[in-house]
Amino acid sequence: MAPIHKNPIQHLIHPNHSLTLFDSNTKYVCDGCKILGIGKRYNCSECDFDLHEYCGTCPMNLSSFLHPFHSLKLVTRMPHGNRQLDRVCNICCDSIEGLFYRCELCEFDVHPLCTQLPQTLRHVLHQVHPLRLLSSSESKTCVICKEACNASSWRYRCALCEFDIHMECMLIQCEKEKTWLGISKYVPPSTFPRTQYFAGHAYEIPYSNHNHNDCPVQSDHGRTRRRIGKIIIFILVKAITTALILGM
Repeated sequence: MAPIHKNPIQHLIHPNHSLTLFDSNTKYVCDGCKILGIGKRYNCSECDFDLHEYCGTCPMNLSSFLHPFHSLKLVTRMPHGNRQLDRVCNICCDSIEGLFYRCELCEFDVHPLCTQLPQTLRHVLHQVHPLRLLSSSESKTCVICKEACNASSWRYRCALCEFDIHMECMLIQCEKEKTWLGISKYVPPSTFPRTQYFAGHAYEIPYSNHNHNDCPVQSDHGRTRRRIGKIIIFILVKAITTALILGM
């Protein structure tokens, strides 16, 4: 791994050694939030300990549009044998295993990486209005994969136009075609590309076209929501925040 010339940091979950920022185009599991990562990470070479760049520097307390009512506190899960119950991230619906942000008053839990998703962005299929990341009580259809955006699941949405895209479908490259007037426009892919690539690494979108077995979990109100998958969380955040969504 190639070191990046920044000052080493200390972290509360690895207090015995300092961590240095490295860059390596290899996969790793963050020892903080337990989500997969690729590339930059804070590393302790003595202990083979890695943290996502954000997990290494995220604040102890956080205010977020994802939960505007109260501030969120950074906490860490107890070992498996000492837990009284399982937790899932309220945004991506995947399991929480390490560091996470929590609102104890509302029992709102979120991965550190999921707090880095932008509140608004634009997409080539809907350039007239920005899309907003929100949880809607309506069941709609994703314009990319044509699968359901289940009630209470988070998605990027234009409420004015009732235009919805799954978070993970933001990574799918749209196709460009010309109208009969010769005007170029973007359309959803004609064939849903289940295998995607990021930084030279292949990964699988956790569902396929017209396949409704999408790893459901139950919400607080008994409504089924979809898990995104832990490699997708990392890639989604990196792709959006570094403007790698093709056509944007």
